[in-house]
Amino acid sequence: MSDIIKNEAEQGSEPICSEPLTKKELDRLFWRYQLRYLTCCNLENWHGNCYAYDMAPLYKKYYDKDGQREGMLRMFDFINTEQTTASVLWGILVGMEEQKALGKPVSDEMIRTVKSSLMGPLAGVGDSLVQATILPLLTTIAISLTGAGDVLSPLGVVLFIIATPILLWAYARVLFNNGYTLGKDAVSTLMGSAMDRIKTAVQLFGIIVIGALSASYVKLSTPLSFAASADATPVVLQDVINGIFPNLLSLLLVLGCWYLLSKKGVSVTKAIFGLMGIVVVLGLIGIL
Repeated sequence: MSDIIKNEAEQGSEPICSEPLTKKELDRLFWRYQLRYLTCCNLENWHGNCYAYDMAPLYKKYYDKDGQREGMLRMFDFINTEQTTASVLWGILVGMEEQKALGKPVSDEMIRTVKSSLMGPLAGVGDSLVQATILPLLTTIAISLTGAGDVLSPLGVVLFIIATPILLWAYARVLFNNGYTLGKDAVSTLMGSAMDRIKTAVQLFGIIVIGALSASYVKLSTPLSFAASADATPVVLQDVINGIFPNLLSLLLVLGCWYLLSKKGVSVTKAIFGLMGIVVVLGLIGIL
C-alpha cells in the first residue's frame, strides 16, 4: 500500500491556489509548530509525523486531497532536532513549500535534502545553546530569586513560568522569519554551491560548539605516577599529558564513543554499560 501511495505522489498534483501565504497563515504555522512539535514521537521517523501535521494548513490551502497526501509524504521523513533553534529550518521548509505550490522549480528532493542536511547541525547548536546554556541559566536565576525569601521570591516563579517561554518564542520567531525568507529564495539560494556553503558553515559551528562542551563537561584523568628511584619525586602522568595536550584523555574518550556509535553501529545503551564496566575495572586496578 505504501508503494502505491509513493508512486501516486511522484506523479505530482496541481495547486488549487496561487496566492502567497498571508501573515495570519504564517502566524498559524509558526504557533502550530511551537506548540505541537512534540505531540507525536515514534521510533520510525521520530518527529516526522509532527512536521507533517504542522504543515497541514499550508497543504490544505494549496492542494486537493492527493496533493495534501504528497506533501505529507515529504514531511514524514525522519527528523530529530532541537525544536526552538530548528525554527529556522521550519521557516525554510514553509517558504520552500509555498514556492513549490506557486509553481517555482522546487523539487521534492530539494525539500527533503534541506530537511535532512540541517537537522543534525541545528540539533547540536540548539542543544548547546538552549538546553545546556539558556534554560539552565534562567532556571538558576529563578531558583535564586525564589529562595531569597523576600519580595523578590514571586519573581522567580514568574521568570521561570512566563518569561522563559516568551524569550524562547521570541528567539524562535526571529529564526522562523529569517528561515521563511531564505526558503522563499530557495531556487537561487539553496541550489549548488550556495547550499553546500550554508550546510558546511552550520556543520562547522555545530562541531565547534560540541567540541567546547566536550572539553568543559567530559572529564577523564589518571592518578598514575612513576619515579626513577625511591627517593626521587614522583612524576604524575596526568601532568605530563596536560603539558603536551590538555584534556587529551577526554578527547580520546569522546572520539572513541563517536567511533563506536557512528562507525560501528553500537547502540547508546551498549555504549553506556560498556563504559560503566570499563571505568569500574580501570578504577579498581588504579588506572582511573
